[in-house]
Amino acid sequence: MASNTLVDGGDDVLYAQFLSCVVDAPSYQLRGVEQVSPNSGTKRYIPDSPSSLTPAEGMLFDTVDDAYNFYKTYAEAGGWTVRKGTKHENRGIVINKYFFCSKEGQKEFRPVDTLVEQPSDRWVRRVPSKRTGCQAAIRIKLTDAKKYLLYHFTEAHNHDFVHEEDLHLLKENRGMNRAHEDVINKMSHLNIGPVRAFNIMKEVYGGFDKVGATKVDFKNFKKELNLFIGELDVEMFVKRLMRKNEFLPNFSCEYETTYEGVLKCIFWGDEDMKKNYFMFGDVISFDATYKRNKYNMMFVPFTGIDNHNRNVTLGAAILGSETAETYSWLHKAIKNACGYAPPVIVTDQDPAMKRAIADVWPESRHRLCMCIIMDKLTTKVGAALYSNTDFRKRLSAVVWTDSLLPEAFETEWAAILKDFGLTDHEWLTYIYGLRESWIPAYYHEEEMSSLMRTSSRSESENHFFGKISNPKCTLVEFLSHFDTAIEAQRHEHRKNDHDTRYTNPGEWSDFVLEKQAAQIYTRTIFFDVQLEIQHAIHRCTSVRLDHVGDFIKFFIKDLDQPCSSFFEVMIRKEDVTVKCNCNRFEQFGLLCSHIFCVLRILDVREFPKQYILRRWTREAVPNSSPGSILTDGGDPDRSEEVNRCVREISHATEYVVNKLISKFDQLSDFRDHIKQFMSVADEAQINAPPKTRRNRFAELLGVAPESTATIRVPVGTRVTCWKYTVVVPEAGGSRNAEGNVDTIAEGVDATVVEGDGPGSNDADDVFYTSGNDADMDDEDMVE
Repeated sequence: MASNTLVDGGDDVLYAQFLSCVVDAPSYQLRGVEQVSPNSGTKRYIPDSPSSLTPAEGMLFDTVDDAYNFYKTYAEAGGWTVRKGTKHENRGIVINKYFFCSKEGQKEFRPVDTLVEQPSDRWVRRVPSKRTGCQAAIRIKLTDAKKYLLYHFTEAHNHDFVHEEDLHLLKENRGMNRAHEDVINKMSHLNIGPVRAFNIMKEVYGGFDKVGATKVDFKNFKKELNLFIGELDVEMFVKRLMRKNEFLPNFSCEYETTYEGVLKCIFWGDEDMKKNYFMFGDVISFDATYKRNKYNMMFVPFTGIDNHNRNVTLGAAILGSETAETYSWLHKAIKNACGYAPPVIVTDQDPAMKRAIADVWPESRHRLCMCIIMDKLTTKVGAALYSNTDFRKRLSAVVWTDSLLPEAFETEWAAILKDFGLTDHEWLTYIYGLRESWIPAYYHEEEMSSLMRTSSRSESENHFFGKISNPKCTLVEFLSHFDTAIEAQRHEHRKNDHDTRYTNPGEWSDFVLEKQAAQIYTRTIFFDVQLEIQHAIHRCTSVRLDHVGDFIKFFIKDLDQPCSSFFEVMIRKEDVTVKCNCNRFEQFGLLCSHIFCVLRILDVREFPKQYILRRWTREAVPNSSPGSILTDGGDPDRSEEVNRCVREISHATEYVVNKLISKFDQLSDFRDHIKQFMSVADEAQINAPPKTRRNRFAELLGVAPESTATIRVPVGTRVTCWKYTVVVPEAGGSRNAEGNVDTIAEGVDATVVEGDGPGSNDADDVFYTSGNDADMDDEDMVE
């Protein structure tokens, strides 16, 4: 019992402490002066704004905007917001204008009959109202002196006011500015949605209240952007590429549509892609297995290997089907753009692709992806046999090796099938019939044939593009994502070139050709050559030599090769013509360790120039200028110059901050200087009207604001056809604060135009959207 009493007493103490904390906690204090009627008990609230900001009857203003801005400043100081109301015009001149508290009027709630079955796609959102029927307002009228006189002022409100800490939550005090829009658009290029973009800005700016907009504002802007694109997506996409074709040198773009104007396929490539194709197009990979987009169309990049042994994009296409006709069109477009077909092309086992290559590129060697074929082995021969280590080891030894000749491969293949009872296996017989298209033994004499055996390069390229794109994005967005990816790829190439020029790889031997190779090849390729040289020095030896005409035949023993035979190296000393029967130079374009062993024995002091392929050298291709892929050259409204100026201002500001970060006094002076210029900017007279929403969207997307579509999206695909209607003010009209259009007919005297006057419910409108929101960071859109 005593212990229970003790516990009860302890609980009483904790409860008393809790009540003390609640009592001591600061309560939400009202702003302004509250007045209560002694008769009716009605409350009135008077703002506590400074007297210098308080309106007074008899004040004069030069323009309507001056009056509005004065009343708005007064409202912000008191913790409430203003809405533009009714105006009277005479021949386009405002003669009377009302400004209200934003809580003026009452919202009309429309009841929903829950007993009536509603359509499955109808979703009614319950939106509360901020309207309280507040009567606070000012009214101005035009005088004979062409000034606007404040002739009516109601100061009292019927509601309390918002505290300074919460002012940023008011709709009137937030909005999407240019910085917000640029962040959303540029983050989208990296496959970052509006919610994550908002969270990034919150961290950068130092809090939610510093952003100047809400997460909902960000999501709605992104949705508006997609609505603007809408069913004009393909039209804008093609027009943007064609504008690149018009303004950028040596840019190629071809597309094909149906008779109904539906896009079937499109190919494009810029000048750098063509240069890379010329230099690195000896073997290319073509993979049409990339995930389809929202229109069920495939993105198809052409991939090669650059002088750093990295993937390089040689061209790109979007295809609506996988037919031989479509592939034939694409191959013709590539040949038209680049001038010739690639010597070797690696693809999957698509029969339509095989027919198209045979028809359009008969001179090209079509090679099938070895990985795709070997990956089918488990399902074709059964898990039990595939798990047999001896079977896998023997099969891989004959399939993947470069050392076997065709006769040896055929003999060993037959032996494997016989030993494991697979002589009559249908699938193995079928792929054996295709052996000349995928087995390395049949590519011994093919130049650069071992550079790319599989389409894994394309799969890697698809993964690269997939990191900054998604199948839900529009074609216009995808093109921005693609340009961003190519820019990243070219930046990486530039960085690899820089590392090659300004770093020393280090030498492992005193062999003079090793030092020369370090100055010839890129860093990555030199490391490979260096390994061959080390192997030549430590693991290769000459066992005998023969003289064959002008040549000397060396028999080289490779200690790392299990075979008992020797590698044969033929060399003519006069011009250092050399060949090894391992065919590494023919297959990769780089000398093998056996040749380096012979060159060292003969004390060759200069790297043989005829065996230096430019594709592996430091200066194989020139670097493009940074950012070149992101522009199309056509900039009639100087938006690119404006963006460049904004970036320079931002970089200059960051530079000053970084220099003064440890000098607080000077940093404070710089802050004060910036704030002083902010006030100058507020007072600046802006003569040019702001861009319309449509033109701003067009600027962000790098397209023209189209009105009709001559090129349409494929029929029956997974796409929502949006409609984006823009109300254009008629002659003599003006747009009010809420976006409503106030119009007046020419020649009509003193017509009353209902903008947002008493009884109007437009200020509580919500941006309604619909459609697929999968690209909205997996969060629901405000409906």
